Amino acid sequence: MAQFYPIRRHLLQVGTFRVTFPAFALSVAMLATYGCSERSEPARSVAESRSRVGSDSSESIAAIPGPSLRAPATSLGEEVGLGSPESDGGASQVAGPEQKTGPEQKTGPEQQVEVSKLSEETDSSLSSGLKALPASVAAEKGSEVAKEDAGRDDLQPVGDAASSKLADSSEEMDAKSEELSAEQSDTASGVVSENAVSAVPESDNKSSVVAAQDKPRSDTPVTVATEAERNQKIAVDWPKPWAALFLTGQQNGYIEPCGCTGLDNQKGGLNRRDTLLQDIRARGWETIPLDTGNQVRRSGRQAEMIFRHSADAMSSMGYAAIGLGREDLKLSSAELLQVTASEGSQQTAFTSCNVGIIAPDFMSPWKVIPVGERRIGVTSVLGKSMQEDINNSEIIIEDPIKSVEKAISELKQQKCDVYILLVQANLAESAEIARAVPGFDLIVTGGLGEPTYMPEPIEGSKSLMLQVGVKGMYAGLVGLYDDPSNPIRYQRIALSSQFKDSTRMMVAFRGYQEQLKKEGFRGLEVNPATHPSGRTFVGTESCAECHSTAFEVWKGTPHAHATQSLVHPGERSDIPRHFDPECLSCHVTGWNAKKYYPYESGYLSLEKTPLMAENGCENCHGPGSRHVAAENGDIEADQALLTSLREEMRLPLAQAQDKCLECHDLDNSPNFHRDGAFEEFWEQVKHYGKD
Repeated sequence: MAQFYPIRRHLLQVGTFRVTFPAFALSVAMLATYGCSERSEPARSVAESRSRVGSDSSESIAAIPGPSLRAPATSLGEEVGLGSPESDGGASQVAGPEQKTGPEQKTGPEQQVEVSKLSEETDSSLSSGLKALPASVAAEKGSEVAKEDAGRDDLQPVGDAASSKLADSSEEMDAKSEELSAEQSDTASGVVSENAVSAVPESDNKSSVVAAQDKPRSDTPVTVATEAERNQKIAVDWPKPWAALFLTGQQNGYIEPCGCTGLDNQKGGLNRRDTLLQDIRARGWETIPLDTGNQVRRSGRQAEMIFRHSADAMSSMGYAAIGLGREDLKLSSAELLQVTASEGSQQTAFTSCNVGIIAPDFMSPWKVIPVGERRIGVTSVLGKSMQEDINNSEIIIEDPIKSVEKAISELKQQKCDVYILLVQANLAESAEIARAVPGFDLIVTGGLGEPTYMPEPIEGSKSLMLQVGVKGMYAGLVGLYDDPSNPIRYQRIALSSQFKDSTRMMVAFRGYQEQLKKEGFRGLEVNPATHPSGRTFVGTESCAECHSTAFEVWKGTPHAHATQSLVHPGERSDIPRHFDPECLSCHVTGWNAKKYYPYESGYLSLEKTPLMAENGCENCHGPGSRHVAAENGDIEADQALLTSLREEMRLPLAQAQDKCLECHDLDNSPNFHRDGAFEEFWEQVKHYGKD
């Protein structure tokens, strides 16, 4: 039975305001950031361990009082309610008006290279707390997360001495909590899971908030959409704002949820993002999409195609400002310039105050967005923490703080009502920039990690920080109001299967897949490489001649239909994906699973290499050419050599999990990362040696 805990309210200094926040709500907001850090073992999925605080279960949105957004000073702000996401119902899907920003972009070619450090860091930040992962996977955790955590003190709210108002609030909340406790209902608003730590104690005046954390639950990875995330109520109790900001970023190449693990389980995708955006605009709200950048996760021709496809999609969605991330800037300068350049009347949404491509004049340093009689000023910056590995002399990067100082000065001359900074930096540097350059109301950062449930105050700054999350799995909705006590409201929204595929985005995605087919592997610069072993692939049928029992087991597994699942995708059967290297690498035989290229003798096409279709034996056991040749007598082999070649093909069970994880990662097989999952799945495919 769930336990009920009193929820203490604490004073929080935000600029010139002193406002009360529920301590537990802020604790959970911190948990959403800390939960996947290097040092902590995340409780359950961050998405599942949401705060269940608030007196009204329909109050699913955080209303944020504060001095930002030019609100005149008042006394004590209104109390903030953070509702129960478990009660979020489905949002209606109504097409809204389209808005365009920037010129139309045609789709271009693309290329293949290694997966970038960012992808590894992102994956590791999401998986860091999952139990029973092999050491080789655990070792992949990126240093960015640890660096960000080191700066978290900068983001913690600062407590204040108790006042009569605070005492009254605490007593009121305690009374409400006791009422809930008497009800003993697991579904009531204000419930804290019985796995959760009790309410935060009131300690000293430094910080009233301590991160609350559930006990570990490794059976629900953070990439999996929860039931609550599939039934969200979107801004259900909001009055109409004078403007609504729609915040995204860190797409990292994930332009769609591919469906490998079931579309209901996956979050993200341009198609769902567009549906949500149209739904919000259909309310008659002036909606302004902003993106922090990092559309891709690697370099090469295919990544360039993804970048252009994403830019076209965001243009059709009416994005007003788009930043540039580290991985974006590893693409070819020519491609970047074609997509991002603004000159004269030809303006794109891309903006950066400290990044130029070939020449600074081709990049807009800031944007001013008119909303009726008001103006919103936006700029973006690439922090020093995200500048490593950009080794292109045609990419001009200037000092972040000096560039932001110049941008805010110029924006002030435009007499904007709201100032927003899009940051590509870790959380510590994002906070550092906010303190060094005052004047921004919102700092929207692409720092690696899950977005929090409430905007985060930055100590030493009047700005509030918002995170966009990773892999494009979330959107943030910010309502701007004239109400001095509640100038903004905020909701984090998971892009779950609740949002149906946008028709126009699916048409665009079909075009992307057709272009991959037209380019072919040669056009994509996907060239076969020699396998590290020096051996070649022979195909599963060759294995079946001696290993017939194992072959029969294999035929009964999804591995035996892996390629066909791309030719005829179950949930989106009208768009084949068997020309897409990023899909093929785990759905055929003889490819490098993580770097998206074939080995010599590996799969090339259904017509050229039919024996290499599906995910066959050699993907786990290695190329079998020498072993088969020796067994068939095609080469001279004494008993010692035969034994040696047989040993080469054996995959010890102790090493099998590492091999499985090359394809069964968090994105494609989140259930593979539960406690005991390997043992469970092994039972479905287990096979031993020769007949």
